Order: sequence, then C-alpha cells, then structure tokens
Amino acid sequence: MTLRGGGRDPRGGSGSGRGGLGPGRPGPVRGGGPASRRPGDERRLRPVSQNGGPGSPRGPRSQPPRGKPQAPKPQPPRSQNRTGQPPHGPGGHGPGHGPAGRPGLTRNGRPPHPPRRSVVRRVLRPRADPARRLGITLLAIAFVISLFAGRLVQLQGFQSSTYKQLADKQRLQTETTPAMRGEITAANGQVLAMTVQTYLVYADPAEMTQAELPQVASQLATPLGMDSSAVLNLLQNPTSPQYVVLKKGVSQADANQIKSMSLAGDPQAAKLAGQTNGSVTFSGLPGISMTGSYARVYPDGASTSNLLGITSTTAAGGLNGAAGLELSDNALLAGKAGQEQFQVSTNGEQIPLAGAKNTPAVNGSNLQLTIVPTLQWEAQQACQQQVEKTDADSCTVVIEQPKTGKILAMAQWPAYSATGAAGSTSENLAVQDVFEPGSTAKVITAAAAMEKGGQKITSTYTVPDSIVEDGFSFHDAETHPTMRWTIAGILANSSNDGMVQVVKHVPPQTQYQYLRNFGIGSVTGLNLPGESQGILPAPSAWWGNERFTLSFGQGVDADAVQMASIYSTIANGGVRVQPTLVQGTTSSSGAYHAAAAAPTRRVIQPSTAKSLIAAMQQVPAVDQEANEPWGIIPGYAIAAKTGTSQEWDAAQKCLCKYGASYIGMAPGDNPSLVVAVNVQNPKKGGYFGDVVAGPVFYKVMEFALQTMKIPPDGAKPADVPLTGP
Repeated sequence: MTLRGGGRDPRGGSGSGRGGLGPGRPGPVRGGGPASRRPGDERRLRPVSQNGGPGSPRGPRSQPPRGKPQAPKPQPPRSQNRTGQPPHGPGGHGPGHGPAGRPGLTRNGRPPHPPRRSVVRRVLRPRADPARRLGITLLAIAFVISLFAGRLVQLQGFQSSTYKQLADKQRLQTETTPAMRGEITAANGQVLAMTVQTYLVYADPAEMTQAELPQVASQLATPLGMDSSAVLNLLQNPTSPQYVVLKKGVSQADANQIKSMSLAGDPQAAKLAGQTNGSVTFSGLPGISMTGSYARVYPDGASTSNLLGITSTTAAGGLNGAAGLELSDNALLAGKAGQEQFQVSTNGEQIPLAGAKNTPAVNGSNLQLTIVPTLQWEAQQACQQQVEKTDADSCTVVIEQPKTGKILAMAQWPAYSATGAAGSTSENLAVQDVFEPGSTAKVITAAAAMEKGGQKITSTYTVPDSIVEDGFSFHDAETHPTMRWTIAGILANSSNDGMVQVVKHVPPQTQYQYLRNFGIGSVTGLNLPGESQGILPAPSAWWGNERFTLSFGQGVDADAVQMASIYSTIANGGVRVQPTLVQGTTSSSGAYHAAAAAPTRRVIQPSTAKSLIAAMQQVPAVDQEANEPWGIIPGYAIAAKTGTSQEWDAAQKCLCKYGASYIGMAPGDNPSLVVAVNVQNPKKGGYFGDVVAGPVFYKVMEFALQTMKIPPDGAKPADVPLTGP
C-alpha cells in the first residue's frame, strides 16, 4: 500500500506525509525519490557494486580469479549521484545528517550487511593409476630384497673363509704338549740328568666358604710339605681374588694324594676329583686344582752341576737349557713340542668326541758323556778339601785320555746349584776361568827350542840365581847357587833363569806359533757355553820383557782344559786330539749313534814328546827331596810338572795373588791318563804348585789308575841327565 503525503503507518504509527517525523510517520525520503517508495524498499533495492558489495543488485556470485588477487576498484561515495552531487539539496537529510543519519546504521536502525567473502573452492586432482602405484611398491620391495641378497652373497661367498676362521678361533683351542727332555748319562750309562713329572698346585679361594678354608689348609699341609698355617695364610691372602699358587714342583705321588682328597660337607667338589680339563687336573677339595709340568733332576747333585748346567721352565711347561751342556746341546735334548687341538662350548667345557687335530710331541734324544761319575765325584771331593784347607778361591781338576781326547772328569769347587730352577747360576771354571799357567808352560818353550832352535834335552846352560837379559833382571823362585843344568834339569828344577836363556834360540814369531799350536789362544772344541780361548798377545803387541816372561808362563792366560790338552798332546807322542765330552746319542726311537772321532793334528815330533816325558819323569823325585812326594805312586812312572804364577789382584792393584798348578801323566812311557790340577789364590799353607796342588793330584791320579783298572807297569823314570859339564 502506498501512502501519499502522510497517513497512518501500517505498523501503528501516524504522522504527516510531508517530511514530518511524527510518530507513526515515515521519515523523509532521502534524495528526493518518489513519494510512493515504501519503507524498507531501500533494503530490497540496494544497488550492488561491481564486486558484489552492498548496494549492488543481487545476481549470481562471480568466482574470484585464480591468479594474483586484484585490489578492489574505488567506488564513489554513496552520498553522491552520477554527477558527483549529493542526492539531496542543502537542506536535505542524508546519511549522517539528522537523527536518522547516525553512523553505522541505516534505516530502521539495522546495520548494513558485511561484505561477502570470496569463496575458494578446493580443486581435487584425479586419483593416480593403481597399477602404477603397485609397480612402485614392488620395485621398492625388490630393492630391499636385493640388499639382503647382496649381503648374503658377501658373507657366504666372498668372506666365508674369514668368518670360518673367526668361528674356529672362538670354538677351537690349542694347547702345547711339551716334549719329554732327553736324559744325560755318563760313560757307564748312569743317569746324570733326567726329567720327571711335577705339578703346580693352586687354589681359587672364592670357591670355598670361610668354614672350609682351614679344613682345606689342614688337608693340604702334609702333601705340600708346608705348615697348615702357611697354607691358610695363602688362601686368606691370595695374589688375586680367584688365584693363588700354593706350591710348585709337587711330585707325582703327592699330586695323586691331593687329587683324591675331599671334604665331607662338599659332595659337589668331591665329584670332580681326578677329572681333567685340558692341562688342568681337579682335586676333590673345593677350589683346588693343579697343572702338570716337567722338572729336571740331577741324581749326582752338585758333583756335575758345573758341567751339566741347569734348565729353565717355559710358559708351556717345557724345559730349556740355561747353562752348561743343557744349553749347548739344548736342540738335541729338548725334542719338539706337540700340539693338542680341541673344541670347547660357550661355557668353556671341552666338547667330547669333537673333531680335533693333534700333533704328537717328539721327545728329545739322550746324550751320553765321556764322564766317569766316580772320577768326577772323587776329583770334586779332593778339590773341596784342599780349598777348605788352604782357604783358596777355587780348585779345578780335569782328567783326559790322551789318545782319544775324552774328558773323564771336569770337577771344581765351589760347586753350584743343580736344581734346574730358573734363575740359578752355573759356572764351569775349567773352561770359563783363565789363569797364568806359570812353569807348566815351560814345556812349550823347550819343545820350540829343540825343534826350531837346534837344542836337545841335554843341552847345558849356566843358570845363576838371578840373571839379566836384554837389560831385564830375572830370578828363580828359590835361591840356589849357580848351576850347570841341562834343559831337562831346567824343567825338573823349574828354573826361570834357565828358560830365559833357552828361549833366545828361537825368534818371537816361532815362540808365539808354538804356543798357538798347543792350543793357547783358541777354544778347545768342547762347545761349552762361555768357554774362553785364553789370552795370548801377538808378537807385535809384546813389549819390555814379555818375550822372556812368556817363556816361563807369565803374561799368557789359559784355562784348565787347555792345559790338560797341552800335556795330553805330549803324552800322545806329539799329536793333539781335540778334547771331547760326548760319547754318543740315542734318539727318541732308541737308535744309538756313536760320536765321530775327534779331530787330530800333529804339534811336535814324537822324539820331542819322548824327550819331554823323560825330563818330566824326573820331577817327582826332585819334589820328593823337598818333602813334596806328590808324584810318587808306587808301581808307576809319573811324568809331571809343577807351576806357580804371580797374578794381578785388581782389588789391591798388585801382583799379590798366586796360582798353583800340578799336571802329570801316567803310566810310564805310554801314558793313558793326564790329570791337571789348578788351585787359585791359596791363602794358607803356602802357594807353590807342589805344595798346594800336589796333594790333589796325588789323590786323583791314584784313584783314577785304580778306577780305570790301569795296572802298574813297574816302569822306572828315564835316565836323563839334569846337569852337564
């Protein structure tokens, strides 16, 4: 319904139709529109802007462009018409003017509609092809499988041997089986060194209760040869929480006793009695075990310790030579260790019947010496008695067979440890200790003068008590009037003054060469550890009176075996036979091999040797006149030579030490034995060779002739003149 000029408001209002604002009347129409416009028509007929905002006619909503959003175009103010003028005159009421023009409100007090938002619709792509998706999945699975397959080929193919070795290393264990060391026997087959089984007994105190500790100690005391308190102390104070050594070197009998022991309150430990795991043997006592090893035993004790030497124990329980013959012949005696291979489980237990690769040990060979045990023992006893009597530093005795070079005895005092324990020392003085031979070396000077100087054993010299040669003064050990002695007399009376005259018949080089030919300055050939070659300076190094002192054994050093070899050469008609200690060997299979004959060479002519023997047969009678009858053995003609030397004392820095020697051969003109005795630094009862070393020679030679069953030949000393016209 249209109200013209006024009338009643259909919603109950009334008022004038001409612009009045009375109640019930519509307000003036802004902009001067037709009076027939109904209230509220402006809401239905609001113009719509181009961007769909309020004031535009309604129509379908346009989609926003997908590109970059554009800024909205500016619109003219709603209060202006197309010409830019306000729709009402100056007095009109437009928006913002009068009561009806309050900001933010339109007619009827309703707020304007907010601008409509642009709606962005999600465009969904079409789904991928399922076949393609399945192919990609299968390809990924195939790639992963190929990685596993490649790794499998690498492990099973290319690296299989490496992993097999690692597995074998974890599963297989190898233990060294020591070889049984060969025996050393004497010339008569008597055992001088042998190997026996011994045990190392140890404990794991952690496997025992506090109540069991004293019980175990009490039972072990007897077989271990220890006090129970000492055993208990070891158990209560172990070197480590689970290990302590109770004793080494336990014998087989004692080990068997320990294996059978047990405690009544520990039946579980008793079940292990006598069981083994590799090299370990369990006792019935809780925590007590033992490992077997070998030990060296020397039945003759210290009698042969200097000669045989000692051994040491390896980590595998084997034995190695450490000195003496044990060391020099170690390769022969030691044999070859074996190996025992077995499989173990993860807990360390041996797997029964599991495949194993074993290499048996090859036992060492036996070594048979030329030593006669009774002679060795007697010689050592004689040495010991004389060292104690004269307060000497040492004594050595060497007995040699001239024709074979066999050493029948090589004794000394002091003796050394024969236990074979690691760390023990053993020194063989007969080859390692050198001394000045003194007058015993005069036979070499005499031989050189007779063969190269035109002299004979009967050549005579005027020998005063003292003499000057080339400006050097010499004198004999004992005063005497001027004598006319032959070379035999010079040897028998041991005259230094006579020998400095004899040596002038040969040049220095010849003198030196004869000393070398007799073996001084070179090793004997025994191949013993630490053997000395002696000290012999070359003629170019001689100075002062050394040429003369060498003629009577001063200024040169030799060992006891070298001196015995010199006299054996003379006893054998001038032929030197290289000394030897080995008579033969027996392999582990039982095959015996005799030692090869010792090398020989001629040193002097037989006539020279015979003359020297004849001259030395006069020595015992000369000594007997001085109440030293140590070369007189009834029924035998003994050829001997004494020697006394002054030696340097490094502590006091003077020639105030003495060496006493006595070397002789028997019987008669065809000697079978040579005995060489040397006593170093006697401090009581004199120091001359016949006084100190003579008694030892007598005891040993007499015993040796009886032991070797050499009958008396009834020979008498040769008739050689000691003096001349």
